[in-house]
Amino acid sequence: MLSIAPLVMMFSFAEVKATPDSASSDSTAVVAVATDTVTVQLTIPTAADSLVMESRLTRTELRPTLERYFGRFNNDPALVRKVARAVLREAERQQVAPSLIAAVLVTENTTLKPAARSSVGATGLMQVMPMHAGKLDCDSADLVDVDSNICHGTRILARNLRRTKSPSTALLRYNGCVRGTNTPDCHRYPGRVLARAGRLRQEILAAAEPRGATIVALAER
Repeated sequence: MLSIAPLVMMFSFAEVKATPDSASSDSTAVVAVATDTVTVQLTIPTAADSLVMESRLTRTELRPTLERYFGRFNNDPALVRKVARAVLREAERQQVAPSLIAAVLVTENTTLKPAARSSVGATGLMQVMPMHAGKLDCDSADLVDVDSNICHGTRILARNLRRTKSPSTALLRYNGCVRGTNTPDCHRYPGRVLARAGRLRQEILAAAEPRGATIVALAER
């Protein structure tokens, strides 16, 4: 069973006033109303639980939200669809959260340009270094190709996650930030990626309701 902290709220068309509930945990709040109240219990998932919830969603459930997300960064519908499908495919193959892959991709390449190249040669959507091309059992070594680039990028990320057991450390390695001497502020990279991933995961779960969050009516007057 998921360890989801409850949030109890009372809704009304009258004036609403929020008050603390001393008998509840820190993650619980009570909203009191004057009249015509309906009390419901809203379960709010913890960060760990939200990852579990995301992992239980199908590609069909995930795809629309991912396409909307990528569409904010590029207005080519065909490219957006292809990127979303590639992310979902590799997420399933490598058992990495789609939200994390998407967050890395957008952080690395905010305009979703498949042919983008950095000053050090990092290439494509997930800014993969050429030394990795053709070495990760992807169908192609072409890092400009959408499917191939996302395959390479996701497999590098998955390998880092398996080796380090730490998302932050895995992301530092993905970014090439080992000592931080070449890019002093590169240690901010994990925080930026994880913040993006968290926001996207919230969107995914909200779109997947009632599976993402459960509202149970307790009483109605």
